[in-house]
Amino acid sequence: MSRYRSIVKLLEANTGARRLANIFDDFVQMSALSFRNSVDSRHHAEREVQYLRTAGGYTPKQLDRFAEALALVVMTMEEEPGDVLGRLYMELDLGNERLGQFYTPYDVASLLAGMTIDTLSAQIAVRGFAQVYEPACGAGAFLVAMTQEMRRAELDYQRQLHVTAEDISAQAVHMTYIHLTLLHVPAIVYRRNTLTQETFDAWRTPAHVLGGWES
Repeated sequence: MSRYRSIVKLLEANTGARRLANIFDDFVQMSALSFRNSVDSRHHAEREVQYLRTAGGYTPKQLDRFAEALALVVMTMEEEPGDVLGRLYMELDLGNERLGQFYTPYDVASLLAGMTIDTLSAQIAVRGFAQVYEPACGAGAFLVAMTQEMRRAELDYQRQLHVTAEDISAQAVHMTYIHLTLLHVPAIVYRRNTLTQETFDAWRTPAHVLGGWES
């Protein structure tokens, strides 16, 4: 059984009376909150309350399944980096449940990333690092693909890249944050309305916090 299929089965086993879409939402939310609270002291207590509120709706066995699913996501990102959560979203057939919400296929994201690697290389040559801004980041497929293009170009995306991403969808923010956290990319992922510029939250990855990018 593929690792993706194993994750799908774990999440499906947690449905009970809940819709699978809600299970996936809770999975990415709790995973993102766990990573963020390990390093970001801003509003830590509020996020802990949010985590416990969500976790309180599940049995210990169901929470164990979430933990096992996250461990498989981590292993997949370590061994074969890609848009793991976006692929899971589509394999769970959730795109049809969200009023036409679909995330960019990873092969398309890889093509786009390949077209911009020269620009990033030029930035690094001048400044020592590159900055990437991604509005409407979705699951973060383009950003993940960009890190892999940098790796192939023998550039260090953990030290020579800083990402600013945003999306109005909390789910998208959580997915992008998890991907960039697992890749150790310095980044801030904003939950923001790009039309009104209203910002609801800012998710700083561990690499951003620990790497001194605030200064």
